[in-house]
Amino acid sequence: MMSRDVVVPLLISVVLLAAAAATTAPLDRGLEEDGITLPVSVSTGVPADVLLLQQTLGAFRGWAIDALWLKALERRDQGHLHESMELAHWITKLQPYFPRVWSFQSSLLAFDMALSSRDPDQRWNWVRESIDLLRGPGLRANPRSKEIHRQLAYLFWYKLGEYQDDAALHYQVRLCQRWRIVLGDPPGADAGRYPELLRRIDAAPDNFSELPITAALDETRFDQLKGTISSAERNLAAGIRSSFPELAGDEIVAVEDFLRKKLIEGELNMSPARMARLGSSLGPIDWRTPSAHAVYWSAQGSLRSGPGGLDAEIDESTIDEVLVTNGVRLGLQQMVMHGRVLLDEEGRLVTLLPQPRLLPSYEKALVLLTRGVGIPENLLPRVLEIISTSVVTSWLQGEDDLARQLLDRHDTLANSPLRGSIDDLTAVVITLVLATLDSETDENGLRTLLEMIRAKALIAAGGGGTAIEGARGLSLARRIEEENYSDPQPQLYRRSIIRALRWPVASAPLSVKRKIWETLSQRQRESVDSGTRTYLRGQARSSGADEREVFPGIDASP
Repeated sequence: MMSRDVVVPLLISVVLLAAAAATTAPLDRGLEEDGITLPVSVSTGVPADVLLLQQTLGAFRGWAIDALWLKALERRDQGHLHESMELAHWITKLQPYFPRVWSFQSSLLAFDMALSSRDPDQRWNWVRESIDLLRGPGLRANPRSKEIHRQLAYLFWYKLGEYQDDAALHYQVRLCQRWRIVLGDPPGADAGRYPELLRRIDAAPDNFSELPITAALDETRFDQLKGTISSAERNLAAGIRSSFPELAGDEIVAVEDFLRKKLIEGELNMSPARMARLGSSLGPIDWRTPSAHAVYWSAQGSLRSGPGGLDAEIDESTIDEVLVTNGVRLGLQQMVMHGRVLLDEEGRLVTLLPQPRLLPSYEKALVLLTRGVGIPENLLPRVLEIISTSVVTSWLQGEDDLARQLLDRHDTLANSPLRGSIDDLTAVVITLVLATLDSETDENGLRTLLEMIRAKALIAAGGGGTAIEGARGLSLARRIEEENYSDPQPQLYRRSIIRALRWPVASAPLSVKRKIWETLSQRQRESVDSGTRTYLRGQARSSGADEREVFPGIDASP
């Protein structure tokens, strides 16, 4: 039997813990009533034992969270990423209303964990998990958090869209692939018509029983069709039409719209209606590109953190406030340069092209910064650079008319015609490309530029781009070389070949390297250094291919 000296302190401790727990309940209810958070058990799926621990710790929960937070930072700095992740995971369970920890956990996944792998698919899995963490449990617990919305926009804009990660093109391919399943391609292959598709999806019924299905499906087949709800993305990918040939065309469309609505509103935590309004307000937003999602989440953060809260919508009274949001402006900037998909015959993303139809919205966002005076002088050079890059990209893809339209806009903004009386578009492109060099750059700068242009052209010609991009890239490099050197520069071409062969696998897979190798003469193959040969052997072996078959003569001494 316990003595009185033990029982009394124990009872006092229990009472104090109960009192502390009682103080947290009204605080949590207040947060929920103000719309800042959602109920823990509803929003985050916290297990009952963790929920009990939250309430039992009471006021001491803050001390526990502080200790776990400091430990998570310490373990991250020490390189123990998995342990740091686990600690951050516990914090989000104990206190889901702490946006900084959600952002911290997301950064660990998208940057530290992803970069710990060389496999593009493994990296994509980490990045996708990072995104799903924020827009799923993170935002459901903190729907008005500007920080979480900003972090989501940053992941799409920077991690997927800015090519800072050598697997960025692979991320873009996977994102495009997923959204071709989630939303489908736009009507008429025009992203400007996405709003009409999204409005139709938004109008789909919320309940399966309300679908206008009149086909004669027996009970088993009807149950199978109803079961598609639980795995909407997988069934959309498989194709409802092929899986249920008994359904008529309009019934197929109705089922697809229903599944897309469930997927977008459920797993992706987005709104088809708001996506449609955003596209109608800004221009042809292509939801198969990273920048489209950067704009969406930044706009959502601006609206939800404002006075309208969760009910705020994009309309004439809010559009200007949305446009001046930093994330929206950066997303529009990226869409002007890379806001249009180019697909191959199999529907796989080849590259992202400029979308000049969004240039007016981007310029309006900049003009709003000066209250209508004009584009800020300190930002004008960047705008001209963006348009110049878009001119070069359009020309490389054979879109000469678009390149000229962009060039006209460049001349208008610069107030000093770049084209002048020059009718040779290639000559203007050369001027724009050379303008990227620093005026004080030494000879090595021009040589490196030529190597990069040729290497990218070789990759494009090998299947990592379009045939016209490859041909025009090689032609561009040749003209720049002829105009700057009196004699041919074989060493420059050799280094371009090596640079192309050593290009990251995410942008230039084995099939591209193989095609480049096939186009090389025997002499050019022999000039490839031993380090590059080792790199190619490793890439072949990691793909399960015979290195000698993929790269004939690779064993020959350089």
